[in-house]
Amino acid sequence: MDSTKYQINEVNAWNGWDQLKQVVLGNCYEPEFFEDLGDHKLRDLLQQILYETHEDLTGIKNTLEKLGVEVIQAPRNAISELSNDVVSNNICDSNEVQGIPKPCLTPRDHYITLGNKLLFTALHRQETRDGTMFNPDCMDMFFQEQWDLYQDGKISQGPINYTFESKHPIREKFMFPAPTIHRVGNKLIIDQQDWSNISDIILKRYPEFTGANIAVGGHTDGSMNLPKPGLVVCAPWMGPKDFKDTLPGWDVCVIKDPHYMKGDIGSWEKESHITKGKWWHPEAKSNPELVNFVEDWLTNWVGFAEESVFEVNMLSVNQSTILSSNHQPEVHKELEKHGIEPIYCRFRHRNFWDGGLHCLTLDTVREGGQEDYGV
Repeated sequence: MDSTKYQINEVNAWNGWDQLKQVVLGNCYEPEFFEDLGDHKLRDLLQQILYETHEDLTGIKNTLEKLGVEVIQAPRNAISELSNDVVSNNICDSNEVQGIPKPCLTPRDHYITLGNKLLFTALHRQETRDGTMFNPDCMDMFFQEQWDLYQDGKISQGPINYTFESKHPIREKFMFPAPTIHRVGNKLIIDQQDWSNISDIILKRYPEFTGANIAVGGHTDGSMNLPKPGLVVCAPWMGPKDFKDTLPGWDVCVIKDPHYMKGDIGSWEKESHITKGKWWHPEAKSNPELVNFVEDWLTNWVGFAEESVFEVNMLSVNQSTILSSNHQPEVHKELEKHGIEPIYCRFRHRNFWDGGLHCLTLDTVREGGQEDYGV
């Protein structure tokens, strides 16, 4: 692998809507990863998921590049090389993590660009080494320098707090879900539902920002999105009252009928109990072997899709262009009313991986700097 081709030399992103220049796109294992499974029906189904995921990632990459965005993506062979040692030596059976590590698919779950710094976050120490392949070992292929490990202060309700600090000035690490934070120039909208003092810690560490708190819980980018200044798109369990103080005067578009609630992806509402609301696949009802295999080995791969609204989980290329993995007329009309062109990018297994376009990508470089948006 040509290491110079995959280097990140700078980061700059103060919001989620200025012109996108560079993005990290997730990737996953080759279909051959499951070639040794004895159950041929199960093997073929899992290989199909990986094959179609690769197809859709290629489509997303092509769309971004046509829009002039530099796409950085870990090569498949590099992921396979990284996974060999992890899978063979770290099939976990602990209280925190069990089974096969999740591939490098959703960088946004573990990273956030705050201005000129890139933070690596994880809920558990195990998650950084075993639960996901998108750990510092994976990101190191984009940098020349290595990460140094040291202990930092604890965050309440967080089980462990290890911090990766690099000699490189743009990389740091905390212990919280990266999608907890939404960037609005010089202000951070921080979800404190599950992490009561994360706002105080972040703002003390990064005094160049001010903050406003909300209470949503989980990965907030599955509940709200800020496509451009003055506009919020949110899930049905949120509304204008949630943003009255944090984003006063902004228009709030509430998605009344999310895709999965309308039954457009099959029998989600009737069948979600089979997978405990964590994931969905059309074969789940008729294939108990798949359900059992996911429960035994792939718990790190799935999330809690029943709480995710993928119409919200979008990626803004700029203030007039946004990428979405759902074709939702209600949302698209609202976006177009605000001068935003929605571009549909297919991601067929978003309800299996519990991830949309925002989860699959990490904006590392956008134009512009730190602005005051008057909120």
